[in-house]
Amino acid sequence: MDLISIDPGANGATCYLPERGDALFLDHKKATAAQLYQFMMQCTPELIVIEEVHSLYGMSAKSNFSFGYNLGAITTIAELVGAPIHRVQPKIWQKYIGCTKPSGKALKAEIGEIALNLYPNADIRGAKGGLLDGRSDALMIGHYGKHNIRTN
Repeated sequence: MDLISIDPGANGATCYLPERGDALFLDHKKATAAQLYQFMMQCTPELIVIEEVHSLYGMSAKSNFSFGYNLGAITTIAELVGAPIHRVQPKIWQKYIGCTKPSGKALKAEIGEIALNLYPNADIRGAKGGLLDGRSDALMIGHYGKHNIRTN
């Protein structure tokens, strides 16, 4: 099954995970809504999986508003694509891939390591070699979706 998975966070990304072939990514920081829509339409996914996130304690009102706004825009674009949408909470997909770290940088590093073990050709590192955690999260959300969500 070809699917799109989305990490809607501030450094988030959209991942196209085809049945065969390498994952493709679109980083949200560098993309307009029109570019996200075009990317998703070109992929013709059978399923779209979006991380189900919510406001976090300790975040400013401005940050929470921006986060909610971005999530709403991403969800609307996904709805326009026409594929079924499934939402998954972070703890669910993280448990499925075997995460053991509670949160923060250690968790992001662990997700990146797991992603590269499962998808060694995945382009989840930046030009200087640093982990692009939006990409690794989006890829692992897609991995969860591929193995746990049925569309029919």
